[in-house]
Amino acid sequence: MKKLVLSKTLCFALMTVSLSSWSQAMEPPVQQWNELLLEAIRNDLARPNVHARNLHHFSSGQYALQLLTEGQDGTLADGNVMWPSIPGSIGTWIADTDEYRDMMATYAYRFIALRYAAAPGWSETVAALNAAFVSTTGTTPNVLLNSSAAAAFGFDIANAINEAYLNDGANQINDYANTCYVPANDPLDVTEEGPCDFSLNDPNRWQPLSFGGSFVDQAGNETFEDVVPFSGANWGNVTPFALQNSDVSFLNRDGCVYPVYFDPGPPKLLGEADGSLYNWQTGFALVARWQTQLNVDDAVVVDISPRSVGNLNADPTFPDHLYRQFEGGDIGPGHAFNPITGEPYEAEMVYRGDFTRVLAEFWADGPDSETPPGHWFTILNDATSHPDFDWRWNGRGEPMEHGAWLARAYRLLGGTMHDAAIAAWSIKGYYDFVRPISAIRYMLAKGQCTDPAMGNFDSEGIPLIENVFEIIEAGDPILNSQPEALGMVKVHQWVPNPQTGIPSFEWRTGCSWWPYQRPTFVTPPFAGYVSGHSTFSRAAAEVLAYATGSEYFPGGLGTYEVEANNFLAFESGPTESFTLQWATYRDAADQCALSRIWGGIHPPMDDIRGRMIGSVVAERAIAAYEEDAIDDGNDTAPDATCPGDLDANGTVGTNDLLLLLTAFGEECDLG
Repeated sequence: MKKLVLSKTLCFALMTVSLSSWSQAMEPPVQQWNELLLEAIRNDLARPNVHARNLHHFSSGQYALQLLTEGQDGTLADGNVMWPSIPGSIGTWIADTDEYRDMMATYAYRFIALRYAAAPGWSETVAALNAAFVSTTGTTPNVLLNSSAAAAFGFDIANAINEAYLNDGANQINDYANTCYVPANDPLDVTEEGPCDFSLNDPNRWQPLSFGGSFVDQAGNETFEDVVPFSGANWGNVTPFALQNSDVSFLNRDGCVYPVYFDPGPPKLLGEADGSLYNWQTGFALVARWQTQLNVDDAVVVDISPRSVGNLNADPTFPDHLYRQFEGGDIGPGHAFNPITGEPYEAEMVYRGDFTRVLAEFWADGPDSETPPGHWFTILNDATSHPDFDWRWNGRGEPMEHGAWLARAYRLLGGTMHDAAIAAWSIKGYYDFVRPISAIRYMLAKGQCTDPAMGNFDSEGIPLIENVFEIIEAGDPILNSQPEALGMVKVHQWVPNPQTGIPSFEWRTGCSWWPYQRPTFVTPPFAGYVSGHSTFSRAAAEVLAYATGSEYFPGGLGTYEVEANNFLAFESGPTESFTLQWATYRDAADQCALSRIWGGIHPPMDDIRGRMIGSVVAERAIAAYEEDAIDDGNDTAPDATCPGDLDANGTVGTNDLLLLLTAFGEECDLG
């Protein structure tokens, strides 16, 4: 790990800035500009690995500037950063809240311009930046730069950070292009129904998609290219925040060397015997089975409240012990009580088809999304807006000024998301594993693998599942228009309709199964194994629990309102309004991981190993943050608390007892 320390040229005797004059009702500058960066991400292509890197670098600079305002030895960026000297009398302007505001504004404006000026939605981003800049500072960037030493310093810091990381392995200069990767399979044309002579050169490897010369990603950004390349195939080469040299293995494939972090070993390949959901055919078939649960016509109603969902406190080795294969979801028993209020959670009954469709879209890379790493910054910002949010770092000590707390949280979360991207994408690049759209179509083209005595049998075919994959028999309505389909496999699937915008669930022949995604997007442009969503979300949940000092959302409940017929972007829905709810950050992360199976993007083998890697990434990041904080005289590492203080609020009381009762009977990891 390259330790992040301040350049000694900034070891001045700084005057501590008092920010008490800022209204606590106002967003601190660090949050205001963090939200502008998230807007820039929404207006760019859906490249989670790239955005995680930008969030890390941006948050590092914000943290450095924040420390300067606190009179501390400021620069927290890679040791290679050549920091500009501070102009003028530092004691005069660094302690002034207006100058602090201007410094943060010019830093943010310049950094976002450096990283996002080539984005397809840059015109929308720069309009938002200009409006925010004028509203915040009362003038334009050029005018302020020529009149304020503090603003000029912020501008120079953005340039220094961008310059320092140009050679970090991301290949930013060449728009993050892969340096050593060639796809194993020819592109799949998704502009037409898939023919049943569909085949793959290697069914275990990722297949690029062809969009007929115009690709519109989930953020609504159009690029005029036919085949969308693998985004980040060589991302294991990128310099991490806290990952260690001992975490990486150097593996060779096709003449390329791939650094692979926390190598989970290969996924189960087609033809390898495995009785669990890790099995290639069984796992991908589960994706199609769960897709049928997006259909509200089945009238299945489920409780989506924390009393029935969440509280999954273990990562089983085998996915069969995690998922409810037939009902959907996982085996989490829910929470008996809200430990903050002491009251039971109230049930919320909704149609399963509404719930699963909303999850698939809410946690997706879009539309208009900050992508998974940015999504967790949004979740953090929403949590801090709760009136019961505890502004003590790690739930201990004295409440912090809001900007100071957020700068530290952004620093830690940004570094964690960056490392989660490096770890997950290093595995994606090397193992280059196939996505469901290709795997399911491949099996459908082969036939069925369940019964050798039946027709259309092939050992590499699709498993027959009632109401999902079935053989077309005499009398089937499909034969009225397709008499040649007798004996073929049919699939009950979601069918998009780009012309009318009104999808449906239908029995179909052929090899045209679709994931539940925008038809112009279909599947993210990179390999599946391991799930980036699972890795990002588990890592983020662990970090937010650490930073806030509680695994629970403020008040014991995180919520998101979903309006009927005004949420889903590529079809009408949901049919009724409801509220997404989570008791803990990990509950939200686990739900995010499940959503990718319902959305047709990942099989189980991609999910569980991603979650486990996310936990280790968070552990590394927290340890690195604590080390940096101590070295820079900013020791916010938690002290030991009294025994029994389970909610870490400094006292042992009723809430601690409720937490103990909620966890009663759980197995403990004794190392």
